[in-house]
Amino acid sequence: MKSLITILCFSCLISTLSFSQEYDFYKHSYRFSKASDHENDSRLMHYDIGFYFLNLEMTNTSVYLSGSTRIDLDLLPEYNNELVFDFKSGMTVDSIKINGLISTFSHSDDKIIINYNHTVDFNDNYMVSAEVFYHGSPSDGMFNDSDWYSTQTYQFTYSLSEPYSAKYWFPCKQVLSDKADSVYFYITIPETLKAGSNGVLVNEVNVVGGKKRLEWQSSYPINYYLISVAVGKYQDYSFYAEIPNYSTQILVQNYIPDNETYLNENTYYIDNTSNMLRLLSDKFGLYPFAEEKFGHCIVPLNGGMEHQTMTTLGNFSFRLVVHELGHSWFGDYLTCGNWQDIWINEGFASYTEYIGLKNIQGDYYANAWLEECQTLAKEATTGSVYVPFEELSSVNRIFDYRLSYRKGAYLLHMIRYIIDNDDLFFASLREYLSIYGNSTAIGEDFREVIETETGIDFDSFFQQWYYGEGYPIYSVTWWQADNILNIEMTQTTTADDVTPLFTVPMEFEILYEDETGFITRELVESNYCTYQIPVSGLVTDVVVNPNLSVLADVSSVHSELVSSFTDLAKVFPNPSNGNINIYTEKAGNYIVMLYNAEGKIILESEFKGNSSFLDISEFSNGIYYLKLIGIEKTSISKIILSK
Repeated sequence: MKSLITILCFSCLISTLSFSQEYDFYKHSYRFSKASDHENDSRLMHYDIGFYFLNLEMTNTSVYLSGSTRIDLDLLPEYNNELVFDFKSGMTVDSIKINGLISTFSHSDDKIIINYNHTVDFNDNYMVSAEVFYHGSPSDGMFNDSDWYSTQTYQFTYSLSEPYSAKYWFPCKQVLSDKADSVYFYITIPETLKAGSNGVLVNEVNVVGGKKRLEWQSSYPINYYLISVAVGKYQDYSFYAEIPNYSTQILVQNYIPDNETYLNENTYYIDNTSNMLRLLSDKFGLYPFAEEKFGHCIVPLNGGMEHQTMTTLGNFSFRLVVHELGHSWFGDYLTCGNWQDIWINEGFASYTEYIGLKNIQGDYYANAWLEECQTLAKEATTGSVYVPFEELSSVNRIFDYRLSYRKGAYLLHMIRYIIDNDDLFFASLREYLSIYGNSTAIGEDFREVIETETGIDFDSFFQQWYYGEGYPIYSVTWWQADNILNIEMTQTTTADDVTPLFTVPMEFEILYEDETGFITRELVESNYCTYQIPVSGLVTDVVVNPNLSVLADVSSVHSELVSSFTDLAKVFPNPSNGNINIYTEKAGNYIVMLYNAEGKIILESEFKGNSSFLDISEFSNGIYYLKLIGIEKTSISKIILSK
């Protein structure tokens, strides 16, 4: 009965964890994204983005918006008199100013094209300032939804631009490798509402018509899809999180439904953000936007979106909040250099869930997460964590929950396991962030950093696990001969036509009859491996991958009781390269028979005395049985041939 209760409790826990995870279905606005949205016009590469200034009028009852977006930039040598921005054709452009002067333009095929011959720099900071005045109702990237919160219904308008939908609601350059230096977002709304955005709220100005303008400013580099807004009937629940290791405090600003019951029900969970900020600052380095804030805007989502300094969030479940906070380092501060390397964002943030659970909620929750992560990752028997270029038109593929999130997280768990030194693992992550922070990076950049920091060659690992597909399936047989435990392990894979072998070392837990034991880690260098492990007692069980350190299936673990030759003869070496020595303590007449795994006699010989030599090199690698018949005794021993 106790076991049944334990199983039921664990099942309920898994269900709870699964419900709170970050679903790509709700995070990403793939519903309207077109296959061509990931393609970039080459003319976008002729300048560097410097500064975005969005000045928009909005409400919480529709996605309609009007106003302007100003883009300050520097021209590159290849610029050739055509300034191009991404902007959806369904939006209406009223006018455009270049360096303060009205300019002619065309707007079609989701691009704004301005013929501009540069002569005079805009100011000391940037060469060109383009201000686009526009209005309309975006077909994607901006959403309007309502939901019930505790005692009443609330309506919200909010942005979700990842990966290709920023251009649906503001003119921009949708190129990951070009971050803006800073962003201002001024939002004019009805005076009864609030609007959250990036950075710090520096001013609130009353304007005519019962409206007000909220002026948000952020001075940190930012990628186009991380610029955000959320408008609703909010209350501001804010506090400061103390970060003792850095002798500083961080503003935690939360825009939540203006409902006292909702606040009372969620205060404990919101306040837990302080513990997360302390933990992740300790592991990854100080929260990268500490001079501004970390915040949340609640909207009707089942998941969340890591908008820089102010996450858009559906609820305050532990895993969701720590995942999005993890993105502050991996996704916001350091952003993937292209969508093929989305692992840099989602795999790392997903693994932050495990780090948070392990250090704040405890081993029970962390182990449950690890088991769930294994289960979900193994649902993808094919497909690589690295997104092939030809699949970039599918937003569902980029944010495949099994590959980009769960398997991506397990790659980090295995890298940590291979390094086998937590201080070194986290130091490597901090070094990676220090090199590429406020910029972009790809998976190969991470590989180079961890190789430099650890001295470990991860080339095969990345070929197998990042670019390769599937995972290994192990079949294990073990038997004990005196003080040696023999283990043979066969590996197949779920995508053997792409990745026929995975070489991550495997752990075995050896258990004795007195309930003591130990864990040993063994190299995996081929699809068929044999190990001889010294033991000091009677082995009763062998557990494969006991800590779930490796993403793998174990199809079978089989024990075989094989009689020892101590009472008749010694047979060595075993495993053998083809040459077997037989030694008996008592001289006599002996018959030797060699059987294959099917039980068929394939070799037979005789000898007199107390020693003999047997050559079995003509046979293929595998398992054989050697039968030695004496006058008084007969013994059978298992032989492993490994040439």
